[in-house]
Order: sequence, then C-alpha cells, then structure tokens
Amino acid sequence: MSYRKILSVLTGGAGDRAALAAAFALARRGGGHVLGLVPNPDPREAVPALGEGVSGALVEEIMTMVEQESRNHRTRAHQTFDAVLAEAGASLAESPVAAASVTGDFREVVGNQEDVAVVQARLADLSVMAQVAETTGGEALLMLEAILLDSARPLLVVPPAFNADAGLGRHIVIAWNGSRESAQAVAQALPLLTTAETVTVIAVETDKTDGAAGRDLAEYLGWHGVTAQVRQPMAEGRSVGALLLAEAKAADADLLVLGGYGHSRLREMILGGVTRHVLYNATLPVLLAH
Repeated sequence: MSYRKILSVLTGGAGDRAALAAAFALARRGGGHVLGLVPNPDPREAVPALGEGVSGALVEEIMTMVEQESRNHRTRAHQTFDAVLAEAGASLAESPVAAASVTGDFREVVGNQEDVAVVQARLADLSVMAQVAETTGGEALLMLEAILLDSARPLLVVPPAFNADAGLGRHIVIAWNGSRESAQAVAQALPLLTTAETVTVIAVETDKTDGAAGRDLAEYLGWHGVTAQVRQPMAEGRSVGALLLAEAKAADADLLVLGGYGHSRLREMILGGVTRHVLYNATLPVLLAH
C-alpha cells in the first residue's frame, strides 16, 4: 500500500523545493506520480476588492501588477519543479505509465486558489505543501487550511529545512487523543506506518484526554503488523502543541502524524491551539488529516 498520486501545491516560494523533495521521496516508495500544481489567481478577482469609484486606469494597473506577480511565481515554481524532478530521477508523464517508475507533471490552473487546490487535492492520495510562516502565511495558509478541512484527503506539511536524504517516515510519532481527527490521521498514514522502523504513540494526559487511550491505539496498530511504543506525558499546564514537538524531537522522529483542527479554526485563530502551534513551529514534516 502506497501513495500512488501525490499533489504538491506550489507557490513559487523558497519552501517549494523541500515540499517537492518530500513528495518525490514518497513517490519513490511505490512508483508514484507527483503533480506539481500552481493555482493562479484570476486578476479580475482583485477588482471587486477595490470598491466603487476606482478609475479604469488604476484597475488596469492593478490587474497588470497581479498578472506580473503571478507570472513570477509560476516561473519560479516551474524552475524548482524541473530541478527536483531531475534530481529524483523521475520522468515527465501526463497519464499513468505501465512501468512502476516515478513520474511527475506540472500544471497551472487559473481561478480561486483555494478552490483550485481543493479540487485537485480530492483527486490525489496525499497533498504536500511547504510550511508557512505565522506572519506571512497569506494565501498559502488559506490554501493549506482549505485542503486540510475540505479535501477529505491527508496533507503533508514540510518545513523548509527538510532533507530527503535524512529519511521520511522511518521514525514516526503519532499524536493521539482518541478524536475523529486523530483516527483519520492514523488511517491516512497507514501506508507509512506499516513500513516504519519505529512508531511511537504520544497520548498527552490532560483534563479532557485520557493518556491511557494510547495503549488502545497501539493494540489496533498491532493488527496491521505495526509495533508501537506508547508514551503518556502529563500536560500539567504546558502547551500540548509544544509538548508534542518536544516528544517528537526526543524520539528522533522524522514524521509527526496529527489530527488537524479538532476545535474550530476560528477558535484556534483567536485562542491558539495544537494544530496552529504545530503548523508554525514544527521542524519535521507533519501529516495532518481532518
């Protein structure tokens, strides 16, 4: 069992290289295909935001600026895709090939960026995006969250320092609290869990979560041939997100599996939450599902 079609959503930013490296690393496991996608904004969508009474000359100037910026992003993304494709030893293909070889394709789609990303993500086994910064996430963060919440598919978020040579999915940590989101994340990560060298379940004990639930997950994983260690740290007032990342580092993990947005996104934006903390601060790839 492997991810055969992987979507890598590109923004033309510096993080694209790491995201593509992770996508091709997973594709190599089973002769998979990586689709590098650049969702391009329609310049006309910028016009309504300007309000009434704006001169035609200003509208045209803004549309030209949007088109130029989009063109620059597309160019950088395409160059990065071509470079990583070559480094991975993959070949270009627009449709499935008979041989179990690693292939890739690059595509640009104009439209609402979130909608474009979600539509394509629903037709992939896994989506991959670069980690976004808390202060500069912008449209990339909106696409990331749209894929997580609306695609019904798993999402791998990759930090910019990721190095495929260091491995991905050999030492996995699962953040488990028994929620629906956690169950989805584990189910979507099974192709990696069943081939991992080590799997560690982290069930943080809080006033709302029983740490002993981690043993039940370990028993379930055993039916899939996965031997998992269980840790039950106490939150004791500490940030659960920070605690999970600390546990992942202590386990020398190269992947964290996490259920995304167990609380509402608005609540996490206002009050903070595990998903947001991990998204912004993780130094290892994170596989999320909602």
